[in-house]
Amino acid sequence: MRRHMKVRLLAIGAVVFGAGAILGAAELVEKVVVRVNDRLITNSELQRRIVAASHAPGASTDVNTIKKEVLGDLIKEKLLEERARELSAGASDEEVESAVERVKRQYNLATDAEFDAALQTSNMTREDLRKQVRQTIIIQKVIGRDVTSKLEVSDDMLRLEYERQKEKLYRVPESARVYEIVLNFAPNDPAAQQRAVAQIEEVRTKLSGGAPFADLAKEYSQGNAKTRGGDLGMVSKGELLPALDAAVFSDPPQEYPPPAIVPGSIHLFHVGERKPGGYKPFADVSDDLKKRISENLYDKRFNEYVEKLRRDAYIKIYDPELEHLLAEKKS
Repeated sequence: MRRHMKVRLLAIGAVVFGAGAILGAAELVEKVVVRVNDRLITNSELQRRIVAASHAPGASTDVNTIKKEVLGDLIKEKLLEERARELSAGASDEEVESAVERVKRQYNLATDAEFDAALQTSNMTREDLRKQVRQTIIIQKVIGRDVTSKLEVSDDMLRLEYERQKEKLYRVPESARVYEIVLNFAPNDPAAQQRAVAQIEEVRTKLSGGAPFADLAKEYSQGNAKTRGGDLGMVSKGELLPALDAAVFSDPPQEYPPPAIVPGSIHLFHVGERKPGGYKPFADVSDDLKKRISENLYDKRFNEYVEKLRRDAYIKIYDPELEHLLAEKKS
């Protein structure tokens, strides 16, 4: 599953190491701005998350946008915490320590001193981090139980999505084994181009006389594949420059198409084995299809799940500005 939870607030690393100074005014620390059932969102908690979100990669530069997103995420978090309490969901010390180690590795904190310094920058202690990590693990378990475990992707869904997406995602172009003799010339020198054309005609005459293409490539070609007898390997339609592509994949197909000229070079091709275009087999892409469908289905189911929790909850916003921001979001 691409995500265990679609809420930005649970990016523990961003909260821990992306935040700057936290509000210093003591009288604001316990100011309650939102109540979600029996859980409270304080102004200091909200401001801390806003600072972290503003430092996240790709963050919006609009303060109100960040506030709306952070407040919405905090409300989701409180709703999920309530659900966790109902389910008696918990996290073991081993799970917490393992997650903390992952955070340290993610931020390349090799020593305890580096770890403590990073925490201190955000006015946090190790115990603060463990508390946040424990909370995240518990909420992920709730989502795993109530959302992820109930996602069902049937074979019929996969096959339908395959038919819908195969042209866009799984098309395999026509391809051919291509050998090349290329002669270079100065683009703005017509006489040099004519000499190259004459030399290619000399090569074609030798081909008609039975000379192997590979031997002629080693003798005449100025391309990178010269030492391989001009062998470019399997080439897909659309991979070469348009003029060269048209020569290789001519209609009707030709083993030795006419030379193709592009600015600065002339190309003579030998087209060997051809493979028709088509689509990757369903069996080869079923795992990718399942992943794509599961991600889209997860987003839909998770949003529906959170909306149900919200409808069943008592949510009171005490700050008029925040109430106005959320009202704008809903509208």
